[in-house]
Amino acid sequence: MSYRLLVSRFAILAAIFPAAEARAQAGAEATFAGQVIDTYWGEPVEGAVVQLTETLRPDGSRIVGITGADGRFRIAGVPPGPSQVSVTRIGYADLYQVLDIRDGQFTEVVLIPKPVVLEGLEVYVDRLETRLRELPYVTNTWSEPELKSAPDLNVAEYLHSQPAFEFVPCFQDNSGTSIFGQRLNCIRTRGTMAQRPRIYIDDAPAFGGVEELASLPTTAIYRVEVIRGCGQIRVYTNTYVEGTAVRQRPLLPIVC
Repeated sequence: MSYRLLVSRFAILAAIFPAAEARAQAGAEATFAGQVIDTYWGEPVEGAVVQLTETLRPDGSRIVGITGADGRFRIAGVPPGPSQVSVTRIGYADLYQVLDIRDGQFTEVVLIPKPVVLEGLEVYVDRLETRLRELPYVTNTWSEPELKSAPDLNVAEYLHSQPAFEFVPCFQDNSGTSIFGQRLNCIRTRGTMAQRPRIYIDDAPAFGGVEELASLPTTAIYRVEVIRGCGQIRVYTNTYVEGTAVRQRPLLPIVC
């Protein structure tokens, strides 16, 4: 079985199936599968985030999938029945729709591109790279495809999982509390001492520290930069990058 989601500037049309049948499947699991396509060019959209926004797994984790190069997604272990589904991709209009998810169905999603944003992204990323090259420090960057490869993690968890990078306690107390019971509010990278990071989100100081990074899902982030020696972590959200790509705001210099 398959059906198609059509999105226009004026309306969203979708098939919604009776809830009675879904209730009959209570306790069962379905595989939610489909494909996301660019409505103008008919090409698959890679890197789109497909998420059940109001439904969680039994362990409390989000139900989310990412489209591959062919625009297809496949999310296993989804509770059957009506669910609020979002499909988002930077440079495209967001889609939100209630769907009655049933095992074996194939959903085709058509997203409307924002050509000005897509064109401006290349220019903006080039400017970010140029700004980093001007610094006398080693830097690490993680782009949108890398971040989306771990959709169940937040930014702090993602960075902590990377080789040669870890969050550690700034001060290890002698209370007998294990290191894992202490606040991991400093960073340590290969070749550097542990230091309290200065964190910037969308080029603005984030005073919440590592805890603020832990509130940001990787699926909402376009780019992360870690400037070694300078002790900075710079995070750019999809919303900010999209707005900047359109308006081409001037980049602020990085001061270490």
